[in-house]
Amino acid sequence: MDARPARRLGLTLLLALCAPLAVAQGIGTGRPTGPDFSASVLREGAAVVSITTTTSTASFSEPGAAPDGIAIPAARERTAREPWARPRRAEHERGRASGFLISADGEIITNAHAVADVDHAAVRLADGRQFSARVIGLDRNSDVALLKIAASGLPVAAIGSSERLTAGEWVVAIGSPFGLDSSVTAGVVSAPRRFLAGSAVPLIQTDVAINPGSSGGPLLNARGEVVGINSMVFSLTGGYMGVSFAVPIDLAMHIAQELRTSGRVSRGQLGAKIQEVSPDLALSFGLPSPCGALVLRVIPGSPAERVGLRGGDIVMGVGTDTAASYAQLQQDVAAARPGQTLALNVWRRGAMQRVALVVGEAPADLPARPERAGLQREDRLGLSLGELSALRRSHFGLDSGLSVFEALGAASRGGILADDVIVAVGDRPVHDLAEFDAALAALPPERPVALLVLRNRVLAYLTVEP
Repeated sequence: MDARPARRLGLTLLLALCAPLAVAQGIGTGRPTGPDFSASVLREGAAVVSITTTTSTASFSEPGAAPDGIAIPAARERTAREPWARPRRAEHERGRASGFLISADGEIITNAHAVADVDHAAVRLADGRQFSARVIGLDRNSDVALLKIAASGLPVAAIGSSERLTAGEWVVAIGSPFGLDSSVTAGVVSAPRRFLAGSAVPLIQTDVAINPGSSGGPLLNARGEVVGINSMVFSLTGGYMGVSFAVPIDLAMHIAQELRTSGRVSRGQLGAKIQEVSPDLALSFGLPSPCGALVLRVIPGSPAERVGLRGGDIVMGVGTDTAASYAQLQQDVAAARPGQTLALNVWRRGAMQRVALVVGEAPADLPARPERAGLQREDRLGLSLGELSALRRSHFGLDSGLSVFEALGAASRGGILADDVIVAVGDRPVHDLAEFDAALAALPPERPVALLVLRNRVLAYLTVEP
């Protein structure tokens, strides 16, 4: 009997058996292997924004050209004779992040680390429009910030729930990594609740690719609902390594509500420095298993001191819980409102004790420079100005001019310094604040402002982007 037909039959059976697997995996079918997010991305992408932040520094530029085109020698030390050594842009001055709209009148959620301590935040919508943003409030503990832009009728992201997430569920991120707007990456939930060392905030762990600029963007489920805010990656190299973290949207929306109503998050505290109990520490202190929080030090005048807690105590839980995890214990305390009484179960010298503690309030987390956020043209470009006396005008040989007391925001980015003298706006001399305001108001709002500046008896025009 010829073996060739049998071999052909065996090959046919093998292909037939492999065909369903190939279809299931999408091999050779031209179809994607995962779910199709295109409709969700098209719908929700309109609510995703790109955020650019600016932070001013006092350091000066490398040798370059003065306004009159004279080269500044590299070896020559900068002195008062070189007034146009402009402040340079430090590496951290311009930052990029993402965010998404949660109200039609311009409320935006992003990460706190993206907008903390910045001078200015600018938002670009998916349709290309740009706005200055005001930081309503931020909370570094949860890494959530709430911004506001002056706009209305905006698309709003569909908010889902992070409580129902499960490991293995498909998710997709939208953001602006490296300034590449509306970039989409997809993956699965690795763990729906992950606690990192030293933090009581539960995070969503995924394998979605996140890179600089993605921070603050939405994490969507397969239904196109926001379930998290992309926040950070775990990396040994600084690049993406397959482990990313997002703030759960349920927590983020709760934080946003507190920021909206009071500009801060009210959070409880015990007033004690604590440490997680390791297996060795549990054995040392006579505990049957590692749980609770070991008290390292009690802060003087704190609620913990008032009820007699001391170093070496182990807080085992709240209420009826006598074996709480370290993370759960921190969450229970943080969730308690200041003034609320907590019944603490404390392990001390081999015995359990019960202590009634009145929760204190943790210090508020506020932007370090909230007055600098969102400076607009009506704020005089961020300039604090005063009128020159007749004596000073005579001293400078001027018949006009305003003295700069402080330069923030747009003025600082344009190179204006304290103690400069603004002589003119464009070709219009300014003798007083009213003339300065009138000159600004006469300019088209989208046009850079040219200011004639006197510095160390040298005149030059500098441009300020409003």
